[in-house]
Amino acid sequence: MTWNIKDRTVLVTGGNSGIGRATVEGFVGLGADVVMTARDQRRGDVAADEIADATGRRPEVRLLDLADLDSVRAFSASFISDHDDLAVLVNNAGGVFGSRRTTADGFEMTIGTNHLGPFLLTELLTPLLIDSAPSRIVNVGSAGHTYAKEGMRLDDLNWEHRKYKQMEVYGHSKLANILHARELDHRLSDKHVTAYSVHPGVVRTSFGAGGDSRVVGLFMKLFGWRFRTPEEGAETSIWAATDPAIVEASGGYFADCAPSDSTRHAKDDAQARALWDLSEQLVNAGAQ
Repeated sequence: MTWNIKDRTVLVTGGNSGIGRATVEGFVGLGADVVMTARDQRRGDVAADEIADATGRRPEVRLLDLADLDSVRAFSASFISDHDDLAVLVNNAGGVFGSRRTTADGFEMTIGTNHLGPFLLTELLTPLLIDSAPSRIVNVGSAGHTYAKEGMRLDDLNWEHRKYKQMEVYGHSKLANILHARELDHRLSDKHVTAYSVHPGVVRTSFGAGGDSRVVGLFMKLFGWRFRTPEEGAETSIWAATDPAIVEASGGYFADCAPSDSTRHAKDDAQARALWDLSEQLVNAGAQ
């Protein structure tokens, strides 16, 4: 079967701005039936209308807050009820936070938003991905995973017992994205569901603004003109979702539409399995 996403369903989280919006627009332009998530319906609708004006096709907008696992569960149930196909899931949404805060479920906000929410979303959508196979999962990671110099600190995933350092915490969440994709591929590739993690580059977006991190937001404001456009940042996610040949390198980490170097921790299969087991325990602890 020739791989093609035309007229197939593609789901992109955080699709109303930045890299996510550019990713949505790219998929719409390729003829996919795109569903984009947003935390705010109005902002999502505005973005979808503008994408429709530019492409002639309007993506579907659905509410999802990855920092609230009840929202993840409700979204997943509704999505599965309304769709019988899922060719590509792009776990794009994420954030960086200047101080320690917690999600609706009591997790540290960075790991909760960037990893645990997407982990549960992917787990809940996996049966549909299998039924829709061949299908793909793309996790938007980052070269920022290099800040996790000691690997995943699984004994303190919620950063309760050490000083909060925003880029170190962010780096751990991005390492988690890479390890998640690696373990997903190990578990699902024999069912023709393949997974990839990508680094979009340093992109000129509103990332870090809006109170998430004043330092990162100010850095983006002062030096963002030097960085990639959102469209350039979206290129590797779109490539990982559409290139027929990349399936031979599934489970890998990519940047600039090519395999990329990562830390030894990002290739640690034992750590990927341990993170999976812990994540599964955490996201399902309050589900009953």
